[in-house]
Amino acid sequence: MSTIGELERRAGIGPSSEERTAFWMQFHHLDGVECLKAGVAELERLIAENKAAPIAASKPTTRRPRRETLPPLTKEEEQALQAYAIRHGRRWKSVLNHVWMGGPPHDDAGTLRRLRNSHGPSWLLSYRLPKMTPEQKPDPE
Repeated sequence: MSTIGELERRAGIGPSSEERTAFWMQFHHLDGVECLKAGVAELERLIAENKAAPIAASKPTTRRPRRETLPPLTKEEEQALQAYAIRHGRRWKSVLNHVWMGGPPHDDAGTLRRLRNSHGPSWLLSYRLPKMTPEQKPDPE
Protein backbone atom coordinates (compact mmCIF):
# COMPACT_ATOMS: atom_id res chain seq x y z
CA MET A 1 0.00 0.00 0.00
CA SER A 2 1.28 3.45 -0.93
CA THR A 3 1.08 6.68 0.97
CA ILE A 4 -0.77 9.69 -0.42
CA GLY A 5 2.54 11.51 -0.84
CA GLU A 6 4.03 8.64 -2.83
CA LEU A 7 0.95 8.45 -5.05
CA GLU A 8 1.14 12.22 -5.64
CA ARG A 9 4.82 11.97 -6.56
CA ARG A 10 4.24 9.06 -8.96
CA ALA A 11 1.29 10.89 -10.55
CA GLY A 12 3.47 13.93 -11.24
CA ILE A 13 1.95 16.26 -8.67
CA GLY A 14 4.62 18.69 -7.49
CA PRO A 15 5.90 18.58 -3.90
CA SER A 16 4.93 22.13 -2.98
CA SER A 17 1.86 22.72 -0.85
CA GLU A 18 0.43 24.97 -3.58
CA GLU A 19 0.59 22.21 -6.20
CA ARG A 20 -0.82 19.61 -3.84
CA THR A 21 -3.62 21.94 -2.75
CA ALA A 22 -4.48 22.71 -6.37
CA PHE A 23 -4.88 19.00 -7.06
CA TRP A 24 -7.03 18.25 -4.00
CA MET A 25 -9.25 21.33 -4.39
CA GLN A 26 -11.10 19.64 -7.26
CA PHE A 27 -12.50 17.18 -4.70
CA HIS A 28 -13.24 19.60 -1.84
CA HIS A 29 -16.98 19.46 -2.47
CA LEU A 30 -17.04 15.78 -1.39
CA ASP A 31 -17.25 14.70 2.23
CA GLY A 32 -14.29 13.15 4.11
CA VAL A 33 -13.77 9.59 2.90
CA GLU A 34 -15.43 10.26 -0.46
CA CYS A 35 -12.99 13.12 -1.10
CA LEU A 36 -10.07 10.85 -0.29
CA LYS A 37 -11.38 7.98 -2.47
CA ALA A 38 -11.98 10.26 -5.45
CA GLY A 39 -8.53 11.84 -5.08
CA VAL A 40 -6.78 8.48 -4.83
CA ALA A 41 -8.70 7.21 -7.87
CA GLU A 42 -7.58 10.27 -9.87
CA LEU A 43 -3.98 9.81 -8.70
CA GLU A 44 -4.06 6.16 -9.80
CA ARG A 45 -5.54 7.19 -13.17
CA LEU A 46 -2.74 9.72 -13.64
CA ILE A 47 -0.11 7.13 -12.71
CA ALA A 48 -1.55 4.66 -15.23
CA GLU A 49 -1.68 7.39 -17.87
CA ASN A 50 1.95 8.26 -17.24
CA LYS A 51 3.00 4.61 -17.54
CA ALA A 52 1.03 4.14 -20.77
CA ALA A 53 2.54 7.21 -22.44
CA PRO A 54 5.26 6.09 -24.84
CA ILE A 55 8.72 7.29 -23.95
CA ALA A 56 9.24 8.72 -27.43
CA ALA A 57 6.26 11.05 -26.95
CA SER A 58 7.82 12.67 -23.90
CA LYS A 59 9.62 15.96 -24.27
CA PRO A 60 13.22 15.61 -25.35
CA THR A 61 15.52 16.42 -22.50
CA THR A 62 17.86 19.26 -23.15
CA ARG A 63 20.82 19.77 -20.93
CA ARG A 64 21.25 23.22 -19.55
CA PRO A 65 24.71 24.28 -18.61
CA ARG A 66 25.44 23.75 -14.95
CA ARG A 67 26.08 27.45 -14.60
CA GLU A 68 24.34 29.76 -16.95
CA THR A 69 26.59 32.38 -18.42
CA LEU A 70 25.79 35.85 -17.19
CA PRO A 71 26.10 38.98 -19.28
CA PRO A 72 29.43 40.77 -18.85
CA LEU A 73 29.50 43.81 -16.63
CA THR A 74 29.23 47.21 -18.20
CA LYS A 75 31.74 49.98 -17.41
CA GLU A 76 29.05 51.67 -15.30
CA GLU A 77 28.53 48.50 -13.24
CA GLU A 78 32.27 48.00 -12.72
CA GLN A 79 32.66 51.63 -11.65
CA ALA A 80 29.72 51.34 -9.25
CA LEU A 81 31.24 48.22 -7.67
CA GLN A 82 34.66 49.88 -7.38
CA ALA A 83 33.16 52.98 -5.79
CA TYR A 84 31.21 50.81 -3.34
CA ALA A 85 34.36 48.86 -2.48
CA ILE A 86 36.27 52.08 -1.84
CA ARG A 87 33.43 53.48 0.28
CA HIS A 88 33.01 50.34 2.42
CA GLY A 89 36.54 49.04 2.58
CA ARG A 90 37.83 45.52 2.86
CA ARG A 91 34.49 43.91 3.74
CA TRP A 92 32.58 45.61 0.91
CA LYS A 93 31.20 42.35 -0.46
CA SER A 94 29.65 41.26 2.82
CA VAL A 95 28.21 44.76 3.31
CA LEU A 96 26.74 44.77 -0.21
CA ASN A 97 25.40 41.24 0.18
CA HIS A 98 23.74 42.27 3.46
CA VAL A 99 22.22 45.31 1.73
CA TRP A 100 21.01 43.14 -1.15
CA MET A 101 19.22 40.97 1.41
CA GLY A 102 17.38 44.00 2.78
CA GLY A 103 19.64 45.20 5.56
CA PRO A 104 21.10 48.64 6.22
CA PRO A 105 22.77 50.90 5.05
CA HIS A 106 20.43 50.78 1.98
CA ASP A 107 22.95 52.53 -0.25
CA ASP A 108 22.79 50.27 -3.29
CA ALA A 109 20.39 52.27 -5.45
CA GLY A 110 20.35 52.26 -9.23
CA THR A 111 23.15 50.37 -10.90
CA LEU A 112 23.96 48.08 -7.98
CA ARG A 113 20.30 47.17 -7.51
CA ARG A 114 20.01 46.29 -11.21
CA LEU A 115 23.17 44.22 -10.88
CA ARG A 116 21.62 42.32 -7.98
CA ASN A 117 18.53 41.62 -10.07
CA SER A 118 20.50 40.46 -13.12
CA HIS A 119 23.38 38.56 -11.52
CA GLY A 120 22.21 37.74 -8.01
CA PRO A 121 23.86 37.60 -4.59
CA SER A 122 25.60 34.26 -5.21
CA TRP A 123 27.45 35.79 -8.16
CA LEU A 124 28.88 38.45 -5.85
CA LEU A 125 30.74 35.84 -3.80
CA SER A 126 32.94 34.81 -6.72
CA TYR A 127 33.30 38.27 -8.27
CA ARG A 128 36.74 39.88 -8.19
CA LEU A 129 37.29 43.56 -8.79
CA PRO A 130 39.64 44.29 -11.69
CA LYS A 131 43.03 45.64 -10.70
CA MET A 132 43.03 49.40 -10.57
CA THR A 133 45.61 51.33 -12.55
CA PRO A 134 47.49 54.15 -10.73
CA GLU A 135 45.34 56.82 -12.39
CA GLN A 136 42.14 55.05 -11.21
CA LYS A 137 43.21 54.87 -7.57
CA PRO A 138 41.68 57.52 -5.29
CA ASP A 139 43.91 60.30 -4.04
CA PRO A 140 44.95 59.85 -0.39
CA GLU A 141 43.54 62.70 1.64
